[in-house]
Amino acid sequence: MKKNRFSFVLIAAMVILGIAAAGAQPKVRLVLKDFDTDPNTSQFIQLIEKGMAAAGTPVKIEVVKVPSGSYAEKISLMIMSGDIPDIIYFQGGDDKISMQGLLEDLRPYVNKSKYLKNALDAHSKARLENYPYLVWVAPPRVRAPVMRKDWFDSLPSAKALVAKPTVDAYYTLFKDLVQKKGAQYGISITGATNGAEELDSIFDGAFGITSTWMKGSNGQWVYSRVSPNEKEKLEFYAKLYREGLLDREYLTKQWDTKEQVFYEGKAGVVAGVAPSSVDVYANKMMKSQNTSLVVLPPPAGKAQGLGPFVDVIKESRGFAIPVTSKVKDAAFAVLDFLWSPAGLKIAKLGIPGVHYIEEPNRYVLTDKYVEWVNGWFGDSFNGFNPDKPLSRPIMTEPAVEAGKLAVKYMMPDKTFLIPEQYITNWDAMTNLYKEYEADIITGKKPISAFDEFVQKWYRAGGTDLTKYAQTVLK
Repeated sequence: MKKNRFSFVLIAAMVILGIAAAGAQPKVRLVLKDFDTDPNTSQFIQLIEKGMAAAGTPVKIEVVKVPSGSYAEKISLMIMSGDIPDIIYFQGGDDKISMQGLLEDLRPYVNKSKYLKNALDAHSKARLENYPYLVWVAPPRVRAPVMRKDWFDSLPSAKALVAKPTVDAYYTLFKDLVQKKGAQYGISITGATNGAEELDSIFDGAFGITSTWMKGSNGQWVYSRVSPNEKEKLEFYAKLYREGLLDREYLTKQWDTKEQVFYEGKAGVVAGVAPSSVDVYANKMMKSQNTSLVVLPPPAGKAQGLGPFVDVIKESRGFAIPVTSKVKDAAFAVLDFLWSPAGLKIAKLGIPGVHYIEEPNRYVLTDKYVEWVNGWFGDSFNGFNPDKPLSRPIMTEPAVEAGKLAVKYMMPDKTFLIPEQYITNWDAMTNLYKEYEADIITGKKPISAFDEFVQKWYRAGGTDLTKYAQTVLK
């Protein structure tokens, strides 16, 4: 009798424990840039948790706070201290972490996923194969040049550029924007951190610069920034600066100040990441100047394309899961859910009652929708098919057009991860380029100084790195 009673108690206890275990919600700690400070985050997380519970994969998501400062540096410090979240969003700074074997190979998870594998574009699949710890669902991250539609409509040179895009056509347009529309300069860029990179995004292809490493006239790989093509391009940039067509303050311009001079009509053209930044520009231009934007094609020349080069070796941003996580399956389930129909509805439409109103036959996007950071989990809309019509398109027409141009004119990169033994020299070589680039463009150094830069670059480590390039590039 006692034995039977004991057995009953044991079985009952096991049942209770089983129920508790089945109902347990694994806690997934997530760190994402600016996520911990956004006022919408709490509601967003609640919606994700509710949606995953309804899908039969309940989780508890904890958003990890990140101290102010450089996000990439703070993430590295966080990981090195042993405080390692279960889902980590990287925006640079991932190389050293991955080299230490701290990040999980996500390919098996993606291959078994229900939704995520179908959302990846071809270039994202290639990146995942080559660099398997980082997953990101987004269009090619290239920049598209845009200008005001009212100015475009009134300038024959703008229409001529679209009909036949060349470097000379851009030069003529920049002159007309200054001389006929009263802009202070033809184009404004943010040069404080990455120099003339935004100009490069437009003009690299036309000058035959189509990847980080290119085949030289001798058939050997050469770093594009020490090529004759680069010299020709910098000479053109110096001409723009000398003639007042390039923002004279570009070296100190930040993102917000660059955009502001564009909205105020002080700059005729800016380049924005397609489609997300272009969408922001279009909405703000409509509010400030009551006009839309026109997306301009990249100039054709020795080649034609938009940059930065799309690196299919690795992505510079995306989500990773550490090997130390004790809830890897739950962590990946969060990512997979976000590309399910229910997850995409949350990620792309925002907070109900704030960013959209649900009516019986449609979703009405509110004025606050433009403030919704729907790029938190990638700005791709692959697989997003809402169950009701939307009151208006999610993205502006210029943004959609920019997205199409990004796919059409993206330039796949030829590059490789810099080996650790070259990194210190590489940093110095990069800074050397930035110095000469700025001095040549602003006229502090003549274009002939480019040859001096090339010699210094090779002496600083470029010779050994170029030899290495011949062994790893195909």
